[in-house]
Amino acid sequence: MKRLLFLFATILIILALAACSAAIQGNPGKVKKALFVGTDSANDRIVMKHLKELGFEVTLQTDKELTEDQAQTYGLVYVSSFAGSHRVADKLLASPAPVIYANAKILGKVGLASKDDSDYGDYTGQTIAVKDSKHPLAAGLAGSVDIYKAEGKIGYVVPQGGVIIASAPDDDKRAVICAFEKGTKNMSGQPVPARRMYFNLTGGEEINRTDNGWKLFEAAVRWAVDKG
Repeated sequence: MKRLLFLFATILIILALAACSAAIQGNPGKVKKALFVGTDSANDRIVMKHLKELGFEVTLQTDKELTEDQAQTYGLVYVSSFAGSHRVADKLLASPAPVIYANAKILGKVGLASKDDSDYGDYTGQTIAVKDSKHPLAAGLAGSVDIYKAEGKIGYVVPQGGVIIASAPDDDKRAVICAFEKGTKNMSGQPVPARRMYFNLTGGEEINRTDNGWKLFEAAVRWAVDKG
């Protein structure tokens, strides 16, 4: 009887070790790390919470303290709409990590849009128009999509190059979600070293976003870090 118990215990140990080995082999990658350029406000904390729910270890950095080489050790950089365009400027131009900008004016600083003030702005509404429903960034949505529960400010940019996934309902040149693949050249002819995006997530409207609004955000994060 003791011999049988010993054999049974031995088998259990072997199975446990095999399971641990398989788990380690199945997760060989590093922990996903995201650099969040913004503030410690309640609004930005909502966005950081969503990044954490997507499996990211999030580090907060202010726009003032951001340096050009900080992105080197991160898998994703997210720039809040609260980050000042004059402070972030082109600090992330050469970032090897993908960057999602929620402040449209910064695209003008990195040559992905003009510096003309008429190419940036916001409109009051609840709805965006998805133009490319087959793109992963559309999150399976198509046509008119409510991203807010009630009317609020929705930011836009008129990009130079890239692809517009969603726009203002009355102007398909005004992108609320646009993307630039790695290697896309900016207005100065410089290829972007990793994926870049403008994603409308206007500061102060985080709590107003619908489930579809957050679904689009999650799709944006996944697309940005995907190697393509």
